[in-house]
Amino acid sequence: MGDKIDFPFNNQMYLAQATACIEKNDFEQALIYIEKIYATEKTYAINYFYASILFSLERYEEALEIADEYKESYLKSDEYILIYTLLLIKNHQFLEAEAIIQKKKDNPLLFHEQEWQNIQQELEHERKSFQIDLDLKRKEIKNKLLQMDHFSLMEQVQLIEASQILELEDLQEVADQLLNHPYIPGQIQRGFLEILIKKGDEKHYPFSWFNQMKTICPKDLKTFNELPILQEIESILEDKLQKNPSLFQVIKTEIINDLLMIYPFVEETITDTSYWVDLYIAYFGDLSSSDIEKSPINSEQESLKQWFHQLNQIAQRK
Repeated sequence: MGDKIDFPFNNQMYLAQATACIEKNDFEQALIYIEKIYATEKTYAINYFYASILFSLERYEEALEIADEYKESYLKSDEYILIYTLLLIKNHQFLEAEAIIQKKKDNPLLFHEQEWQNIQQELEHERKSFQIDLDLKRKEIKNKLLQMDHFSLMEQVQLIEASQILELEDLQEVADQLLNHPYIPGQIQRGFLEILIKKGDEKHYPFSWFNQMKTICPKDLKTFNELPILQEIESILEDKLQKNPSLFQVIKTEIINDLLMIYPFVEETITDTSYWVDLYIAYFGDLSSSDIEKSPINSEQESLKQWFHQLNQIAQRK
């Protein structure tokens, strides 16, 4: 026998059981019954019941997702709009909630005036609480950034991701140390640099790059994925390896990994993209290395060969 299917004619029984559970403050059990109903009867009324139970269980994100299925209906209802606005507040969507509240306050025929005053107070309280928590979290992240070398690589990656919520001023205060720390991996430093780029940082920083000390200004740089040379190299590689898609994927991965090591000076370094691609094709077996050795080599191509060999050593390719 397969799993039992609950048909709509059972919904009235489930609704009665859900209501009884709510009267006993057993919202977890009520949720089980309402989910059974909603599986076959996705009506506006049941949606409101569903969202209300999730709200009572403080599962605010799920509640808003359910309510959003009937968002327009909630916004048109003088009563149901109350819980919808509360859900926005609990999900920290303060601007949208504030716009709804202001629109209601401007309405001379305002219903549920006291409830709207309470919601206004809840908005102010939740916004203040959210800001306090955010400030504490930002302070904690900033302190951890200053001790980045104490964390594992996975923790460092997570910390870089979390640092996106910091204000630019806080990021600038740790940038010099982070970008040039001898015990912080290059991939972490480049990840931090990309955050400064996205923030439009106009400051100049010293940047250690392959035993050279360079100066960078994040605002003048592109993030790695925005570099036009990536698309150019992929297009050249695709043209050269049309009949060998498996080799194409292998080489594409290796090239991207190598370019990440060169970043943020990829375009200044890789000045002949076609020759750069040929070096990889020769190395990975689709073109004999002698073909490359015999090809005309100028100083530009000679420099690229040296970079290729250096990256080979770093990547420990055999």
